[in-house]
Amino acid sequence: FGTHAAPLLSVVRRLASAAPTTLFSFFNTSQSNSSLFSSDLPPNIRFHDVSDGVPDGYVFTGRPQEAIELFLQAAPDNFRREISAAETEVGTKMKCLLTDAFYWFAAEMKATWVAFWTAGPNSLSAHLYTDLIRETIGVNDEKKEETLGFISGMEKIRVKDTPEGVVFGNLNSVFSNTLHQMGLALPRASAVFLNSFEELDPTLTDNLRSKFKRYLNIGPLALSTSQTETLAHDPHGCLDWMEKRSSASVAYISFGTVMTPPPGELVAIAEGLESSKVPFVWSLKEKSLVHLPKGFLERTREQGIVVPWAPQVQLLKHDATGVFVT
Repeated sequence: FGTHAAPLLSVVRRLASAAPTTLFSFFNTSQSNSSLFSSDLPPNIRFHDVSDGVPDGYVFTGRPQEAIELFLQAAPDNFRREISAAETEVGTKMKCLLTDAFYWFAAEMKATWVAFWTAGPNSLSAHLYTDLIRETIGVNDEKKEETLGFISGMEKIRVKDTPEGVVFGNLNSVFSNTLHQMGLALPRASAVFLNSFEELDPTLTDNLRSKFKRYLNIGPLALSTSQTETLAHDPHGCLDWMEKRSSASVAYISFGTVMTPPPGELVAIAEGLESSKVPFVWSLKEKSLVHLPKGFLERTREQGIVVPWAPQVQLLKHDATGVFVT
């Protein structure tokens, strides 16, 4: 679902190439599957569509986490149903579940569970230690400046730096509850791996290694992807625009395909970009353009570009990119 599917598929692609006699079934929403499918995928990967959880005729209200909540609410039953159908089709039971770490319900299914956390170790640790953080700090906004000195490797992290839903924000939202359940379930996984590397934070790595049966750092995935280089899909000319910029001079801004910061934060980002004079590529949904400061697009026409979609991997590789804001 969302931007989590692409890194998971890159791992599956490499495993499928290394184990050509093993069948890999990739479960994902139909919209995401259609965007990820390519002709150079190993033949032992099969795509299966899972419902996105949006009821027929549903009208979105515009809440930031609305699409995610609908998906997560329906995910346990939807995935169980599609996995069962795939088992019937193939004629054998699933031996191993390699899932996004969000899918805590995989711990309840009768198969080896290997969980993939697509981000880094600090956020993973915050979700793993949510109960301890709440018991020690509380669940209000009064201690946001305190540090998590009681967690090895998190001593310099302030409470306000933890993900929303750990001690502040809506602790009872579908999103927060899913992450809380994930933190409780992950120690039951046969292995947990993430898109990071041990040297980034050795102390936190040792801490997390002690909490899981196996804890593996396999990142950065962007440097190890083995897929064939193909001509990038770039309908808005981002890469041509980048070619005219000097090395490490451009700020690339993107918050993924699902979430969008609230209007006030979009205004703050726009004002910061304009005042900094830094060249930029900003991937922003068209429906969010209305929240930008009046005249921003005209005033920054020579400074940067705002597009509804950008070829992220190619932009991150580009010599002109100096910073990624996400």
